[in-house]
Amino acid sequence: MHPERQRFQYRGKKHRPMRSAIRRVRGMGIRLKSRAQITDRAPEPCVSACGPGRNQPSIAARFAVNRLRASGKRLAASAFVRNASIMLIGTTLGQTASVVLAPVLTRLYTAEEFGFLSVYTAALAILGVTAALGLDLAIPLAATEFELANLIAASAIAVAITSGLIGLIMWSLPAAALAQIWPGPLDQLRYLIPLGLACVGGYYVMVAAATCAGRFADIARTRITQGIGGPLSQIGFGILGAGNEGLAIGFIIGQTSGCFLLLSRVVLRGPVPHSAVSWRGIRTIVAHYIRFPLLASWTRVVDMAGSGTILYLLFSAYYGSEIVGFMFLGERVIARPLLMVSSSLLQVFSGEAGRAAREDPVTLGRRFRQVVPVQSLFALIWILPVNLLANRAVPLLFGDPWVAAIPCLHALSLAYLALAVVHPVSTTLQLLDRQTLAAIWQMLRLSLLVVATVASRRYGISAVEALWICSVVQAVTCVGMLATMAVCIRRLTIASRNTAPEQCSSMLQPRR
Repeated sequence: MHPERQRFQYRGKKHRPMRSAIRRVRGMGIRLKSRAQITDRAPEPCVSACGPGRNQPSIAARFAVNRLRASGKRLAASAFVRNASIMLIGTTLGQTASVVLAPVLTRLYTAEEFGFLSVYTAALAILGVTAALGLDLAIPLAATEFELANLIAASAIAVAITSGLIGLIMWSLPAAALAQIWPGPLDQLRYLIPLGLACVGGYYVMVAAATCAGRFADIARTRITQGIGGPLSQIGFGILGAGNEGLAIGFIIGQTSGCFLLLSRVVLRGPVPHSAVSWRGIRTIVAHYIRFPLLASWTRVVDMAGSGTILYLLFSAYYGSEIVGFMFLGERVIARPLLMVSSSLLQVFSGEAGRAAREDPVTLGRRFRQVVPVQSLFALIWILPVNLLANRAVPLLFGDPWVAAIPCLHALSLAYLALAVVHPVSTTLQLLDRQTLAAIWQMLRLSLLVVATVASRRYGISAVEALWICSVVQAVTCVGMLATMAVCIRRLTIASRNTAPEQCSSMLQPRR
């Protein structure tokens, strides 16, 4: 069979009950057809929702179809819970190691050095989401092995091109120009930007490929290697007195470990067919998913910047590196643990929502209503005790120099609560083919955050008060985003229900 027409699916033991149910229904249909031929009765007119003038299916056939659908829903629900649990365990172990090692790092590095790391990782986060030009977002939507293989190849080529272009720009800029556009000593460390961009972009591509193939256990392993390898490398460089360079290289080591693990398990030894990759196939795939580079690539940059990453760059320029270091501690204490659950749910939700948006919008709405309340409850359970115990826990765990970070931690809690709730379902509008609507919201949020920060600086507002203002802006925009997602899912569900009776009548009409 031609690879373009071969349906891609990750085969495993979990699909055997579904295949057995299908075989039982087919056997029942054959027996019913034999009985109808023996009795040779004329079909009765249909008076059900399938429409008048159609042939009425028997009670046994309808019961078998309903049983098959219920079995499929149970299998989908159990698979969702199992995959989410696997991702949660791996992410929890990795992020727990990162949080546990944080007190050691705060005693080896100063707040200014953590400020440099925050600006560096913020720049990589903004640039990294567009390293593949948005083609990695289309990987979970691949319907055939041909599409999957060529989407991965096209994404890898895009990462190499963007990293090379950024490297040429960094090497061509003089030291004076770097000092003006970068808040920190980057003249001797300019090689870190393209190197880190290649690692971050490559990891995004590998995670998308693993999500499409259902290899959530492998993604969970990368969370562990990143959570342990990165901080341990930073501790080693800190003992040697590497400073800013040690923090940045340790971050790159953590990202690289996860990227190569997924590359070996999913691409090189996984279900991706290497023979399906060709230059013609890559051009065909890029032309088919051209909307992702045109819209999703730059909208992801706006989304990443608007999620709070842009604040590290703005506050570093307006209020100094020390305040950014304090913001980094708040992110490590509050946002990282919340990221354990939200990242786990995001990978599983995106993998299932991509299929549900095409085949079963009702399931998509059900998953959306399950994920948002659970994540909201978990975020509140974590954020409230942390804020109540911060005055005693911060000096004990991180040292007396970090007591000044407590007001920043309180100010950022509201923003982290809103972001933690939105993050698991953040790709909903893209999966519903509402890229334009997502882009409008992302640009509005980013614009409001930039205006709030610039206005705070202009009117002499302190850094902590400016953080409070930005947190309120973030929370309001995230609530609006959740409402927009719910409305879009509701409209898609209503549209699918309106077309269901016509599809049902055509499927149940007996063949002559």
